[in-house]
Amino acid sequence: MKKAKGILPLRKLGIGAAAAGVLFVAFVLPAEYGIDPTGIGRSTGLTAMAQEAAPGYVFDGTLAFNIEEYDPGAERIERSIQGLIHLEDAPFKSEVIELQIEDIGEIEHKFVLPADTTLLYSWEIVDPKGDGVYYEFHGHPSSVDATDYPEGFEMAYSKGEGMAQSGAFTAPFPGYHGWYFMNLEEGPITIRLTVAGYWSEHKEMYRAIDGKVVNNVEF
Repeated sequence: MKKAKGILPLRKLGIGAAAAGVLFVAFVLPAEYGIDPTGIGRSTGLTAMAQEAAPGYVFDGTLAFNIEEYDPGAERIERSIQGLIHLEDAPFKSEVIELQIEDIGEIEHKFVLPADTTLLYSWEIVDPKGDGVYYEFHGHPSSVDATDYPEGFEMAYSKGEGMAQSGAFTAPFPGYHGWYFMNLEEGPITIRLTVAGYWSEHKEMYRAIDGKVVNNVEF
């Protein structure tokens, strides 16, 4: 009587699978996971390998980048993580400001900011028709603090030509921070400036039309 076709290959496949299962239980589980149901792992040293490979990190409740001692039971953490949080005594302000600039006009509008405070901003020209504006985003100390800095000290943050810009700015020092705009369009324009942050005040510092100064505020 002839054997049915395919029985022998299936038998070989079953024997191979069984052998693989034995190897997995006897050697892989003890070596990789420290599980040793047969006892072979202990006798061959495989379970020791798994223990050596296990992670040894234990969190002790202290974060290295905290600038003050970490106290999880404190009612208030004044300064928790350096560079990531800066607490304020009042909610942030938000405002939409429309800056009118005459034909061949220039203006400078500044915000008074303490050091390390953030200003979120977005400005755009309403209905642009030409080249937009030339802009400089920069800052300088107040006249009261000027003696603490080199004479004529200013810091530039961004400049160029365009019709819009958005960003987040953190004041590197206390003082006046804001924009100078020069109208490159033909005819008057309006710049819509949307801001949110912690300024104490903001105001127009300078205005000129065709090179003639019509407003210049002391700081």
